[in-house]
Amino acid sequence: MIETYIKKTKNLSFLLSYSGGLDSTFLFFKLLRIKDNNPKLKFRAIHINHQLNKNSGKWSKHCYDVCKKHNIPLIIKKIKVKENKIGIEASARLERYKTIYEQVFQKEIILTAHNLNDQCETFLLALKRGSGITGLSGIPYESKLFGKQLIVRPLLKTPRSKIENWIKKNNVNWIEDESNYDVKHDRNFIRHKILPLLTKRWPSFIKNCAKSSFILKKEKKILDPILKNNLDKYLILSSILDIENFEKLLPDTIYSLLRTWIKSNSYIIPSHKVVKKIYYEIILSKKDSKAKIKIGDYEVKRYKSNLHLIKIIPCIKNLIIMWYKPMISLKLPHNLGCITQNKFGTILPLPKPNELINIRFQTSGKILIQGNSMRKPIKKIWQDHGIAPWNRNKIPLLFYNNELISALGVFVVSKKKCHTNIKEWKLSWIQNKY
Repeated sequence: MIETYIKKTKNLSFLLSYSGGLDSTFLFFKLLRIKDNNPKLKFRAIHINHQLNKNSGKWSKHCYDVCKKHNIPLIIKKIKVKENKIGIEASARLERYKTIYEQVFQKEIILTAHNLNDQCETFLLALKRGSGITGLSGIPYESKLFGKQLIVRPLLKTPRSKIENWIKKNNVNWIEDESNYDVKHDRNFIRHKILPLLTKRWPSFIKNCAKSSFILKKEKKILDPILKNNLDKYLILSSILDIENFEKLLPDTIYSLLRTWIKSNSYIIPSHKVVKKIYYEIILSKKDSKAKIKIGDYEVKRYKSNLHLIKIIPCIKNLIIMWYKPMISLKLPHNLGCITQNKFGTILPLPKPNELINIRFQTSGKILIQGNSMRKPIKKIWQDHGIAPWNRNKIPLLFYNNELISALGVFVVSKKKCHTNIKEWKLSWIQNKY
């Protein structure tokens, strides 16, 4: 329970994921009671409106009213959930966590209200999908959101029946999402059709499912460092895998490495079917193969002897971004990072007062770059620098008016110096990690 966790932790600052449903409402009021007895405890709530239900606006209003009544700061965020191969539930979860991650303070602990029944349902869903040890180990009590922010699930050992009894006993209002009873969704089918039969036959079934998940989690904890050490041998960058020597490995070893690699970069756990497809259709293909496999918002592609995991973004090759205030960092679209002045940047000629600084993502023709004695087509320059074709239109190109100055982080265009005291500045392209 949350009381036990709070007694153990020194950090008393929390951000609660608050849907207004049964579980998060229970956790909300438990935190309120603890806060009454421990004024040092601080917690905020965040409500994510997925915009998937006609009543979602009313649910946001309910959460707002509850938080206002009890003087708890609330963040309400709307998100757009895209339908894709990983499913609407997984897509919604990923977008929700991204939004929570953007709002959490550095020293806050994120709390979610997953309970014991959720753990059992997750185990059965993983079993249905044919998952391995990662999927079957279920929901962790503690984890790091995107590898950075601590997220805790203090109700993971609490059965839903206990939560329901407390809510009824204390006459607390909560939101009932009618879609939770729609058994066309796999989790609801397990919750309302399968689990009642199993628990009638075996009353300890839910508890034993959680026990199995816990055992698998302990085994996974032993296995993970071994997989990571093996994966590190083949990493060029976190999202680029050297597959030159993969023929020396057994297919099952490669499947495990691929699963670990994809999860560490995208926070998506690919199925056995997907990693097997990557192996046969991409890894075993020719070096110039253009095969690609989509996983959620990512694609796996091959370039020469390397495997790339690429975040899919809209086409931006015709985009022009004006940078009117170069003293302020310029944020690039689609999480491509920012351009900023700093002492670690590339040395570039300073633009003249009448020149407009702009960023583009495509150019053509032959270019003379610093270090070369003759002009080369831009395609050849990209190839010389080992830039994969799908990354070429993601690199910010610095222009003064219509003149190309630099592909930031890659090359600088060679210019004839009219005089030796030309003014300079330093620019860096700081990339984000997805």
